[in-house]
Amino acid sequence: MKKFKIGIIGTGMRTIFLINEVLKRKELEVVAVCDINQESLDMINSYKVDWTTYTDYRELLKREDIEGVIIASPDYCHEEQAIAAFEAGKHVFLEKPIAITIDGAKRVLQKRDESGKTLLIGFVLRYNKLYKKMKEIIDSGMIGELKSAWILHSVGAGSDWYFHDWHGRMDNTGGLLLQKGSHDFDIINWVVNSKIKRIGAIGGRDFFGGDKENELVCQNCKERDNCSENIRDSRYNWTAPNGSKVDILYNVWRNQCAFRKEIDVLDDHHVLLEYENGVKATYLECHYTPDDNREYIFIGTKGKLKLDDANDLITVQLRNSMYDRNEKIVYQNLQSSEGHGGGDKYILDDFVYALETGKQPKAGGEAGLEAIEAGLTAHRAIKEGRFIEL
Repeated sequence: MKKFKIGIIGTGMRTIFLINEVLKRKELEVVAVCDINQESLDMINSYKVDWTTYTDYRELLKREDIEGVIIASPDYCHEEQAIAAFEAGKHVFLEKPIAITIDGAKRVLQKRDESGKTLLIGFVLRYNKLYKKMKEIIDSGMIGELKSAWILHSVGAGSDWYFHDWHGRMDNTGGLLLQKGSHDFDIINWVVNSKIKRIGAIGGRDFFGGDKENELVCQNCKERDNCSENIRDSRYNWTAPNGSKVDILYNVWRNQCAFRKEIDVLDDHHVLLEYENGVKATYLECHYTPDDNREYIFIGTKGKLKLDDANDLITVQLRNSMYDRNEKIVYQNLQSSEGHGGGDKYILDDFVYALETGKQPKAGGEAGLEAIEAGLTAHRAIKEGRFIEL
């Protein structure tokens, strides 16, 4: 069995959790990590792995022994770093979104093709057993020909993840329909198995943002004790696969005021999608709900499927006739306790497959482009107040 040497660019919270699965893989050896933030490097180094640390990703990419890289840097870095990795002859596991512009995504794909290397986009939900089961059921024809869909993404932790740091600005993310919604657009595209024909959307910034100074952080705020979005310092502790004790100060990167002036991303989105095969879908994403959940409903000519992520549950209700529509089939406890319901583990299977075979993985660059095309077009539809043909 060959062991592939890989490097990791970006050592923030996504890497902190993903690397637990990476270090379990006998096929992978992390030989280098890179971040411009020394505090992030210090935390990742608590894994006590004999890797080399860099503050310039270009220096990491110069290493000829590195065959693949995981890029988990901020969204606005993805295009530049992925292109540089392909130019250096590396296979790439790129966290979503693929880029924050459509032209940027196309440039990434062009460099991938020129390099002959593989590109995996971090769409972990595709590899989660709950979502895989959902697609399997729909593909089997159990609910008949797919016609309609309704998706609600409740982001109760929206403040924690998206409004206390760089995510709060459009020029860093392209909008939260890319950063958060691209997972869902990818799943909808994957299940519907068709191209989007047109998109309409409305949305707003209804809760976050405001008149606070951009430099204000929670620790220095006089209103901290009375603020619902106050970041509280907390630590995570666990034993890494190599036996080292990892101690992480959670939220160390995310402590800017969630009501500061510079915030211009939206916190509420309602998107209508019409596909070329006639399927119509509604996607709602809200960042100030009390719960954290994804709820997917797909309706076909024979029945209805509902996925409830928080309760690890899929329910299928069949409609045999107008008077015979009570039959229910339940699937539950499909997700594991591992990261992203096992998605982190199984997406690494695809990364290893790409490294071993040189073949493009399931969640490849084209899927990444189609997902951000949906998100960016939806943001444009919100701004222009009209349906937009793709």
